[in-house]
Amino acid sequence: MTYEVLEDEPTGRYEVLPPERTGTGNAALDAGNAVGTGFWRGAVRLAGLPVDTAANILDLGRAAIGAPVTAITGSTPAWLIPPDRRAIVGSSDYLLDKTRGTKAGRVMVDPMNRDYEGGYTQAAGSALTGVMGPQSWAQAANQAGLSLAGVLGGKAVYDATGNPALAITAGLAPTALQQAATSAAQYAVRGGEQGRRAMAQRVQDLRNAGVENPTLGLASGNKLIGGAENLLQNTPGAMGVMGRARDRVIQDLQDTTQGAAELASRNRGALESGQAIQRGVRGFKDAYKDRQEALYNRLDQTVPPQTPVDVSRTKGTLSAINADIPGAPELSKQFRNARIRSIEDAIQADTAAGRGGLMGTGGANKLPFEAVKKTRTLVGGEIADNTIASDVPRSKWRPLYGALTDDLQAAADAAGPQASNAFSRANDYSRAGMNRLERIAPFMDTASPEQAFTQLARTTKENTSTLQAVKKSIPESARGTVAGTVIERLGKARNGMQNDAGTAWSPETFLTNWNAMSPSARSELFSGFKNAREAREAVESVARATSMMRDNSRIWANPSGTAAATTARGMLASVPATAAAALGGVLNPWVPAGIAGGLLVSNGAARYLTSPKTVDFMVSRNGIPPRMQASQGMSLYGGGLLGLLSEAGN
Repeated sequence: MTYEVLEDEPTGRYEVLPPERTGTGNAALDAGNAVGTGFWRGAVRLAGLPVDTAANILDLGRAAIGAPVTAITGSTPAWLIPPDRRAIVGSSDYLLDKTRGTKAGRVMVDPMNRDYEGGYTQAAGSALTGVMGPQSWAQAANQAGLSLAGVLGGKAVYDATGNPALAITAGLAPTALQQAATSAAQYAVRGGEQGRRAMAQRVQDLRNAGVENPTLGLASGNKLIGGAENLLQNTPGAMGVMGRARDRVIQDLQDTTQGAAELASRNRGALESGQAIQRGVRGFKDAYKDRQEALYNRLDQTVPPQTPVDVSRTKGTLSAINADIPGAPELSKQFRNARIRSIEDAIQADTAAGRGGLMGTGGANKLPFEAVKKTRTLVGGEIADNTIASDVPRSKWRPLYGALTDDLQAAADAAGPQASNAFSRANDYSRAGMNRLERIAPFMDTASPEQAFTQLARTTKENTSTLQAVKKSIPESARGTVAGTVIERLGKARNGMQNDAGTAWSPETFLTNWNAMSPSARSELFSGFKNAREAREAVESVARATSMMRDNSRIWANPSGTAAATTARGMLASVPATAAAALGGVLNPWVPAGIAGGLLVSNGAARYLTSPKTVDFMVSRNGIPPRMQASQGMSLYGGGLLGLLSEAGN
């Protein structure tokens, strides 16, 4: 094949005359050649895009000035007439001219068969320049499809109308239509911008809970989609996909919960927690007694041990405790406590005139300060050590303790301000300690350490004050052990839904147990130990995620591990249908084909709803990425529609 090339010396422009471009004689080869030359022609035009853009701006400026000048003068000055683009160095027309100046260049940009010059086949090739940096094969196919539709559609409109504006509009239509379609799909899933932000927040909340790949229904909160997912979990062809998606999400939540428990403490379990509680409570009790003794020893420095103390209140209280029931002397004996009665008899004897430790006038109803203080301490010890098996209940000891306190307070007040202040300080500490010991005593009295933990776990529902008392009485490490054990058990599936290893985890059970705890109990339980803030944030994230699951679809109600059972039931149920399909296939081959098609559709729907790319697309702000939009613009320019229009204009 030969080409005749004429060169214009002043401009250096080449004109190619292809009288012999008759092709190879094979239509397929000629068409392939036309596609290739179209692509390279488009690539050359893309290379000239920067200069063309500048030239277009200048031409617009000339037009803005030239229109009024022409209207006034009736002629257009030469400097206002746009120059031939082929004479502008770096423009696409210039580069095409130079490319045609060599044999290799002509082979690249001009088809061998002149019948394909400027035709649809060549336009299709130039449209392929719109495939720009695709992230996947699917994206490359989409870019190519948009470019082909735009260029070929625009060319068809131009050929039919000769109107460049209509042609360009038609060329942009595929992208606009896809944008409209994707925007409509996004709106249907999550609404407008407010819905998009809400979905983005849901996705972030799920990621905070460890869920990186939520289903579309879970991520969007769209109950219709959630219902479709629920339907698909029992649909042949989709059960496995949906089951794996569910198990993956539940495993992510379980891992996050387990991580929170690890943050709280590595030493977890009912036994370990119970032992930590009991050790902590006993340690507090011992520390309390030591501090109490130290405070009362300071009091001894301000009140001499033999200072007389009027114990009338104490004697009156003992008398009231041991009083008879009027008219029922025998019945009264059943409610008297022998030990309390003995204490009353003893104090009566010790305070009798002339018999007590205080000899002389005024000895009646009085005992030495040291004796009253010691008695009160012993009574306090009885209260602290009191159990169900004790021979005297707390209800008998407490009024006696209070009466002894009042008698000591009166003596300290009489001794002066220094003694009064020392006694008040010791007494306030003792009263607070006694109140706390009374609350935490049941945790020391349990038959086993596990029961101590179980009792404390019950307080998270409504008895926050007891939880606070125990928490203040145990060290930081014990608080972490208790919190970690509670966290670890929040999502443990109920016995009826548990597996043989006892490891099944249920988001429904987690949320039920979480909501059973009062907000104040959560604050107490998840604070006061190392990593408490991080552990609580992780658990709260899981709570938000499980709440989304409950609201969205029943698909999340089943604990992990039931997917296999569901699938098995579905397979067994499908056996008769499969047999019928096989028999029907003998009579009509379309029967098994239809069943296979249905399975593929349900499988495809399940994969789409569980794909991370679907969620990312639905939560994105633009339906079509900017790069994809730019790719069509490039294809329209790069030797595509705009290039064809330019050549038609020349």
